[in-house]
Amino acid sequence: MNFDQFRRIVRAFADDPEDIDMEHGRLLVQVRDVPIEATLTNDGPRLMVAEDGDPLTAESWIVKRLARLPMLADRICDYDESPAQFVAPSGHLVKNQQAESRVNQQAYSSDIASQMTKALGTRTPGETSVWFLTSDAGEGKTSLINHLAVQQARAYKRKETNWLLVPIPLGGRTFLRFDDVIVSSLANRLRFQLLYYDAFLELTRLGVVVPAFDGFEEMMIESSTGDAVSALGQLVKSLESSGNILIATRRAYYEYKSFRSMAQLLDPILGVDVAFGSMSLGRWSRDKFIKYGEKRGIHRAGVLHGRVASALGNNDHSLLTRAVLVRRLVDVAIGSESGLTNLLERIRQPGADFFLEFLSTIVEQEAHEKWIDQSDESSQPLLNITEHHLLLSRVSQEMWLQSTDDLRIEDIGVVAEQFAEEEGKAPSVARQIEERLKQHALLVNTRTGHWLGFDHEDFRQFYLGFALGWALVKRDVTIVKSILEVTTLPRFAVDQAASYVRRTGGGRVRSALELLQDLASREFVVSFVRENCGSLTVALVDALDASGVIASQMSFPVDALCGRSLRGLEVLDSHFSNTSLEDANLVGCTFRRCRFERLEGLAERIDATKLLKCVVASLVYQDEDPEYGDIELYDQSQIRQRLLRNGFGIEDSIATQASSVGHADDMSSDLKLVQRVLRTFTRFTRVNESTLQIRLGKKFSRFEREILPKLLSAGVLEHETREGRQNQRSLRMAMPMQQIEDAMANAGGEFECFVESFGK
Repeated sequence: MNFDQFRRIVRAFADDPEDIDMEHGRLLVQVRDVPIEATLTNDGPRLMVAEDGDPLTAESWIVKRLARLPMLADRICDYDESPAQFVAPSGHLVKNQQAESRVNQQAYSSDIASQMTKALGTRTPGETSVWFLTSDAGEGKTSLINHLAVQQARAYKRKETNWLLVPIPLGGRTFLRFDDVIVSSLANRLRFQLLYYDAFLELTRLGVVVPAFDGFEEMMIESSTGDAVSALGQLVKSLESSGNILIATRRAYYEYKSFRSMAQLLDPILGVDVAFGSMSLGRWSRDKFIKYGEKRGIHRAGVLHGRVASALGNNDHSLLTRAVLVRRLVDVAIGSESGLTNLLERIRQPGADFFLEFLSTIVEQEAHEKWIDQSDESSQPLLNITEHHLLLSRVSQEMWLQSTDDLRIEDIGVVAEQFAEEEGKAPSVARQIEERLKQHALLVNTRTGHWLGFDHEDFRQFYLGFALGWALVKRDVTIVKSILEVTTLPRFAVDQAASYVRRTGGGRVRSALELLQDLASREFVVSFVRENCGSLTVALVDALDASGVIASQMSFPVDALCGRSLRGLEVLDSHFSNTSLEDANLVGCTFRRCRFERLEGLAERIDATKLLKCVVASLVYQDEDPEYGDIELYDQSQIRQRLLRNGFGIEDSIATQASSVGHADDMSSDLKLVQRVLRTFTRFTRVNESTLQIRLGKKFSRFEREILPKLLSAGVLEHETREGRQNQRSLRMAMPMQQIEDAMANAGGEFECFVESFGK
């Protein structure tokens, strides 16, 4: 560490960065109201710091004296509990190598935890490594992060390692300031108040701290604003090509195909060396299930697995493969044989909602064994099952309205008190409900124990959907609107709300649709109410005959049509955010005067579905030649031809708005190749030509000979030669991706027009 770097780091810790004296071989600085005086000397190339004792290297003095990392290690061990029955998940680790010719190094491991520890502890000089930990919901990302953090902290205290993994829960926020979140997490969760944000960044640059951002599920959502993705880009830029960070996100939010979405992440880090890697968790196998069951004391865990698989008719059902559900299943099995038998009988029923039945089994055990009225000798349950679900839905609703994942214990008591009053419970019963709720099996202590949250976000979202569905059935406009106007509802909550309405029958679906249409028509064009009304409308008519249903003046969120089966639905004057058509069925639907920001993929079935006077801003499809990969079209005539080819009926529609630049039926092969190359930069900021040669295969020679010189001349890419790497030539993005995306949109599918646009 040189003198200038040392000065910069000390300034990040100082109470007043301008009030530092580092002249004449001494250091005077005030940190956390404590004056520090030390002597600075050089021991060869090393800077040494002596303060009342033997001198330490500058790095050691910063870590021990300023940052107090040994204390932080203690806090992590105290406040981040490693699961007692932790089972290491399997998974794949993919490291994108910046400076080597190998495109992807992918390795499968039955114990991904050890591979993660090794990867996060590897520091590459002159490069920031951004690791994405991906899986579906409930497959153990949070448990894995907490386990690794505690194990690493214990190893640090034993002096077996020199870095710490610091969990920073983000709670699914779609817009945030990383400085606020990091500092508040350290102070509120770990009770560690010794680091400013700038100081935390300096420790990350040094590699002695690796932040693990957990729960930023919306990070890769391709929203219209892209605030969250931009925030990540700014954080990476601030690390100045050094340090490692870990981002835990659901698998669905990790892959993105739009150049606009790429721009939101890549443009802030233009000129910074970053390598992106991924760690993908796999679902639990039968062996993992048995191993966990045995750790919980079930000696015949294989028999339990077989019984549940037989009832479900599926060995790979999420109840057997998702860690959070397996844990709760084992809770039921340990609780009582009757509870397990009851659960198996329920999920065997045709059309059963296994998630509802699963939670109902847990609630029944809670209601019949713990929630017993102690005010008389009748020993009756305090609440019936429906009331139990409704009470938990009120808790989730309050969390949603307060935009938090947990509530203070006293606030939980207020929710219970209000519920008891609304349900007409006697004061003696109300007091018992308030006390029992604070100890509910589905609620866990968070932060320092004075807060309660749901055991998993799926449970919280289920009960949020329950609350919304209940309000829709009751036509309680006040509650419905209060929920809809907070922010975009999670899809799982939307589906649960729709399921609740549909279970009640009796024309409730039509009634709910009318209420939603009325709410949407009263809102401004841009509003969360309109967007949530749109997603609820689609969920309510999914797999039903929606003939006669008209959704007008609504907004539809990201992937609103993905996986939906719609029949006879008519949508007017509405806006669709980027949506995939994967696993979708559109039969007899009409979209009139609608705008689609982007369509992706192909629907399973498109029959008699029309786009009337609609605009599709861009279309992403898989090219017939797999070497081109995903292709994004912007030219309206080309989009029209592709949609017609996919089975859409188009009348007086986007054909009238075709681009004046080009009218070819398809994008030129040269521009397809350019898109293929540019997509490489979603995982690299600097790409070796040898890497491109592997990616492009036999098309590389044409790219190198005919296309690359024009891209270099136009300033899209630039060459970079790095000494010490056998003088390998690398390519780097030379202009913002947003500018490239704009040029792509105006090129009419022609490479020459794309290149010429940069000379204007």
